[in-house]
Amino acid sequence: MVIKESKTRLSMVKKCRVLEVNRSSYYKWLNRKPYKNDEYAEAEIIKIYHKYKGTYARARITQALRNEGMVINHKKIYRIMRKLGLKAIIRKRWSIRKYIKENVASNVLNREFKTDEPFKKLVCDVTEMKRINDKRYYVFSVMDLYNNAIITASMSEHNDWGLVVKGLENIPCQTEKILLHSDQGPQFTSKAYHELTEQKNILISMSRVGNCYDNAAKESFFGH
Repeated sequence: MVIKESKTRLSMVKKCRVLEVNRSSYYKWLNRKPYKNDEYAEAEIIKIYHKYKGTYARARITQALRNEGMVINHKKIYRIMRKLGLKAIIRKRWSIRKYIKENVASNVLNREFKTDEPFKKLVCDVTEMKRINDKRYYVFSVMDLYNNAIITASMSEHNDWGLVVKGLENIPCQTEKILLHSDQGPQFTSKAYHELTEQKNILISMSRVGNCYDNAAKESFFGH
């Protein structure tokens, strides 16, 4: 305030230097957005809250307002948010399930992606689709290497065993062994996966860890 109202001919740099005030802090204070009442503060808080889709609580809203030059005490923001009924959305923590090492199969397919007979060599995988109405969807599909046709597929909001079992249930039980190749995802190393494939007379094959080329045919399909 002293610097702003000072009528001396000293430059702003010298005024700040004499009063030992940081220039950037002074300009930030000078350009701050004043608020006259709670209604103005409420409007700004609502704007920040909806801008970040309700994920900001009082601490982050306080910082966001300060970044815009508007300084409000975090206790005041908390009081206003309670009045408006604004609560931060607690985002779901995604947990990565480790695969069961004992259920990992060897790479029987060995990158031999061609076959002269249908329904002898199958490859499968799960991919995440683009969000639809802010919802996440996953697709599981099985492809026949004989003609690269998708023989079964399933979609779900959850990337779990239920997604895979819906797709595999459409594969009829076989009298002769068929080969089904996948990666080492938790769905494919689960006990349920092994039991279901055994019932359908399916021989399991799996890619090596961190080697997408072992399932290149399926990866290429998802790429397209």
